[in-house]
Amino acid sequence: MNRFLTTTAMIALALAGASVSARAADVKEVQMLHWWTSGGEAAALNVLKEDLSKEGFAWKDVPVAGGGGDAAMTALKAMVAAGTYPTASQMLGYTVLDYAGAGVMGDLTETAKKEGWDKSVPAALQKFSVYDGKWVAAPVNVHSVNWLWINKAVMDKIGGTQPKTF
Repeated sequence: MNRFLTTTAMIALALAGASVSARAADVKEVQMLHWWTSGGEAAALNVLKEDLSKEGFAWKDVPVAGGGGDAAMTALKAMVAAGTYPTASQMLGYTVLDYAGAGVMGDLTETAKKEGWDKSVPAALQKFSVYDGKWVAAPVNVHSVNWLWINKAVMDKIGGTQPKTF
């Protein structure tokens, strides 16, 4: 996705948690729960913050370090249970679907249609962004659990070869 779409998608995601009666134009602060706390991650997040600022949005950072997001998801669960959930949260695929099923995700369909997300977001990612026909999340970063990292120098040293299948 291009940077403009990513930035706009983040804004839309941020507005998703706002009360149903709130209009996008009325929400001028994005409270963002995330676990991007290391140097490089924080630098990437700053790009989103700066872009939102240019569009007139304040950023309220809610960082939760550690655990690959486990601690952040525990914090999110507590916030939702208390009715004080953030306007945006970093989530992984199936978590998005769980919260959408619980009815606590906003509807981003209007923004998605306007910006052509159905054409720019791969179908595999749409499975975790669209729920019951509505866009409920905007992918801004992609991870995969089926990667295999191989140290070529070590493999060469031991005479190993890379696997052909999982």
